[in-house]
Amino acid sequence: MIGNWFSGLIHGRAEKSAAKDVVRFVDGLKRTGERDIGVIVGIAAVVRVNMETHGILPEGLFSRPALSAGRELGLLQMRLNHVAREFVKTRQAADASGVLVWSYSLRCLNVPGLVPLGRTMWAELARGFPHAEEALEEGEERNGKPFDARVWAEWRLIPPGLDPAD
Repeated sequence: MIGNWFSGLIHGRAEKSAAKDVVRFVDGLKRTGERDIGVIVGIAAVVRVNMETHGILPEGLFSRPALSAGRELGLLQMRLNHVAREFVKTRQAADASGVLVWSYSLRCLNVPGLVPLGRTMWAELARGFPHAEEALEEGEERNGKPFDARVWAEWRLIPPGLDPAD
């Protein structure tokens, strides 16, 4: 009896702690204009495809109807958080935001109580969908080379289970 109570207490605190950063990110998205969110969506697509291409993430991870065990998701999330910190260190805040989209998606999928928060995050990101292709075109112009074809094919990808609530 006491063990169940204590376990519930610890789990509840861990869930609240896990939610804190995601809530802050979602609050930031809510204060961001649709065009800027379109840029974030485009960057998130580019960094995801790049991370899959370079083995940081398993290819197609966010397309799977069912994700791996919680421990593997936790390790992937830690890897993504490391990549985001490296982007921040090199003053690439936009790329870091793109990585955080996927890190927080994993967090929300890994903690069942956070799924509604993940759906809210993707509802905010979806506000930028009408501007994402334009942002990607501008990114290609700035880089002087085209993005991987998968970026164009998959930029609208929302992880299964995090579809915005209707």
